[in-house]
Amino acid sequence: MKTDQTPVPGRRYRLPGIVLNAMIALCMTWMFAASPAMAQNRLSLKGTVTDETGQRLVGASLVVGTQGTVTNSAGEYILDNIPDNAIVMVSYLGYETQEIPVAGKTQLDIVMKAQSEMIGNVVVTALGIRRDERALGYAVEKVDGNLLQTVKPLDMGSSLTGKVAGLVVKNQSDFGMAPDVKIRGEYPLLVIDGVPYAKMSLRDVPNDDIESISVLKGATASALYGSRGANGAIMITTKSGADKRGLTVTINSSSMFAAGYLAIPEVQSVFGRNIANSVTYEYDRTQAGAWGIPMDGRDVVQWDPISKSLQSMPYLPRGKNNFRNFLRQSYILNNSISVTQQGEFGSLRASGTWVNNRGAYPNAVFNKYTFSLGGTMKWKNFSLSSTMTYNKQSTPNLGFNGYRGYDPMYSILLLSAPDFDIRDYKDYWVIEDQEQNNSYTTSHNNPYFDCYERIHSLDRDILTAC
Repeated sequence: MKTDQTPVPGRRYRLPGIVLNAMIALCMTWMFAASPAMAQNRLSLKGTVTDETGQRLVGASLVVGTQGTVTNSAGEYILDNIPDNAIVMVSYLGYETQEIPVAGKTQLDIVMKAQSEMIGNVVVTALGIRRDERALGYAVEKVDGNLLQTVKPLDMGSSLTGKVAGLVVKNQSDFGMAPDVKIRGEYPLLVIDGVPYAKMSLRDVPNDDIESISVLKGATASALYGSRGANGAIMITTKSGADKRGLTVTINSSSMFAAGYLAIPEVQSVFGRNIANSVTYEYDRTQAGAWGIPMDGRDVVQWDPISKSLQSMPYLPRGKNNFRNFLRQSYILNNSISVTQQGEFGSLRASGTWVNNRGAYPNAVFNKYTFSLGGTMKWKNFSLSSTMTYNKQSTPNLGFNGYRGYDPMYSILLLSAPDFDIRDYKDYWVIEDQEQNNSYTTSHNNPYFDCYERIHSLDRDILTAC
C-alpha cells in the first residue's frame, strides 16, 4: 500500500526523536566553540612591582576586570583565578598607569615609570628666594597669574575675590574706591618680588604683569619679615622672562561694562513747586521739594537754562527721569603691551599698561598708567635680577562718599522738583566763577557744577626699584 507524502498546509508534523537529539547536540557544540569565555584557561599570577631603580613599591594597585589587589610591604602581589589572556592594569601615585597582558604567564614582575611631567609648586619667599611649597613650615596658597587676567577690574585686589581661603575681599561700590583686603581679619603685608612695601597697594600692580601670587597665612611667616608679617603676607611675583628663546611681543586688551544701578527710586511727577509771586506767577527757586502746584501745562514763570533767564513757559514734568538721564555708561578699559627678549644667559622684559575707568557720574574718570622694566642674568650658579616700575594714577574727581547734599543722587532725587530737564544744564555757568546756571538759587547747586567744580582730585606717582 502506497502512502501519500505530500505535506498538507496547516497540519503539524513531529520529527523523529533521533533527528531532534542530533540537532540539539549540534547547536550546543557550536555555542561552546563560539564562546571565548568557555574556552579560557584560568591561572594564578604573582610577582613584584618596582620603580626604575629597583625599589619595590608598597600599595601599588593591580586590577583585572572587577578583581583587584595591592602590593604588600615587600612590593609583592598575587592575583588568583584570572583568565590566562587577561590584561592587568597597574597604577601608583606619581607613576604612569600601565596595562600589561598576562599572555599565559604565572610570574610577572612589573617596572613602573615615573611621570615625566611632575610640576612642583614653587613659592617665592623673602628676598626672592624660591622654595618648594611642600618644604615650607607655614600655610601658603598660590594663585596663578593667568587666573587674574581673564576679568581685570580697576584694582587687582578685586581679582582675588573667592580665590584664597581665609582671604576676605570687600569690594566697594563707590567710584574709584579700593577694595578692603584682609587675611583672617587683619591687613597683610604686601611683598613684590621678595621686597616688602609699606606705601604700595594691590592697585599699583597691573594684572598682566603678575606671574603668580602666594598668600602666607601662618603666624610663622613673620619670621621672614619680622613684626610686619605677623598678620600674613601677599607675595607677588612679577613676570621676568618668556617660555621660549627669542623675541616675544604680547598685546592684551579687555573691556568691562558696568550694569549700573539695579533700581532707581521713582519720583512723583504730578506736583511741582510753590508759587513765590502770585502776581507774576513765578515759582519758588529757593525751597527744595515738589509739593506745590500741579504740573498740568499752565503757564508759569520759570528758569530757562537756554536763555539763562526767567521765562513764562508751560509747567510740565520735564524731569521725571532726571537722575537716569544724568547718569552715563560706566566701564573699565584695560590695555597692555609687553616685549620680552629671552636668551641663553638671561632675559629682558618691558611692559606698559593703561587702565581707564569711567564712572557713572560726569567727570568721574580714573586713569592708571604703569611702565615696568625688568631683567634676569644667569651664568652657572650665579643669578642676578632687577626690576623698576613707574606707576601713575590720576582722576579729576573721585567724588564724595556718604550722605551729602551735593551728591547728585540726593540733589536730584530728594531735593529737586521734576519740572526741568537736567540735560539742559550742562553749561552750568551764567557768569563764570560768579553765578550758576541753575533752577535753584539757594537750596542746592547745579549737579554738573558739583561734578566739575566741587571735586576731590587725585594725582599720584610711584617709582619702585629692586
